[in-house]
Amino acid sequence: MGSLSLYNLLVGYFTTEGSEPVDADADVFRRLSEEQKLHQSILENLSMVLRTRQGSIDHLPDFGLPDFMQVYLEAGNSFDPLRKMIRDVILKYEPRIEDVKIDKPQFDKDDARLFLKLIVTIKDFSGTEILLTEFSTTGWVRVEFERNPS
Repeated sequence: MGSLSLYNLLVGYFTTEGSEPVDADADVFRRLSEEQKLHQSILENLSMVLRTRQGSIDHLPDFGLPDFMQVYLEAGNSFDPLRKMIRDVILKYEPRIEDVKIDKPQFDKDDARLFLKLIVTIKDFSGTEILLTEFSTTGWVRVEFERNPS
């Protein structure tokens, strides 16, 4: 279980299994394969990193992301700077990922939601994985794996 985050190892479950620690089912954690545990641990960590507003943690001022709409507007309606920021923060704060490529963003202006497909390489695993991400201006973030069909 050396591929799990320290937090997951200490508590023995994933926080996404329930809204409160008492709601989490430790048996679910034990029944998962090592690869499933790794994927879930990465998802939880990335959700935390991408959901955190940059500058909100004093001792890690570059942890998280700035408001994506502010970056978009300051860059002349371009998401290129944000793509670089996302790539850099993932590579810095998720050490189990060794490479990140980000497809062209899709932006829903009506709902102010940004959709990104991240192609990542996880250390010690062959091939690539696809992460689907969704951001809203309210700070809501969704991150999930989609198997690479190739």
